[in-house]
Amino acid sequence: MEQWRETKIFRLMCEIWFNETNSVENKERSGRPRTFSEREERWIVRQVHINPRTRAVKLTLKCKSSFRKSVNPETVRNVLRKHKYHGRVPRRKTYIRKANQNARLAFAKTYVKQPTEFWENVIFVDESKYNIFGSDGKQKVWSTPNTVLHIKICGLL
Repeated sequence: MEQWRETKIFRLMCEIWFNETNSVENKERSGRPRTFSEREERWIVRQVHINPRTRAVKLTLKCKSSFRKSVNPETVRNVLRKHKYHGRVPRRKTYIRKANQNARLAFAKTYVKQPTEFWENVIFVDESKYNIFGSDGKQKVWSTPNTVLHIKICGLL
């Protein structure tokens, strides 16, 4: 199998190739030209780094206005995936702090032993939101592996 490398023909072909190109590197292949330049790709990644909740469709519209290039949103997604950004469902926010949790528990314990007449005069309000026809869909964020979402609010973390 390795004997063909030792032949005179192979050495001669290599010499001719080197003399023509003055290089041992492979030639640049012909193919479809890139949609975005490296600078434009960096701009897209920077936009997502600033706001990870940015949707690919919005980025496509921004690209159309900034670079005058009409592209498919999937092309923008491919650029982000190339730079290790993937769409992920963010971690759920803890709604109740420990101090508020203890305060709520203390408030509830004061009303545990109330008689039924007391509860007949209480009006309950349910502040939960229910979807009748399926979910609204999960919000996704663009994130790199092993990173946590930090949204800056008024310049603070």
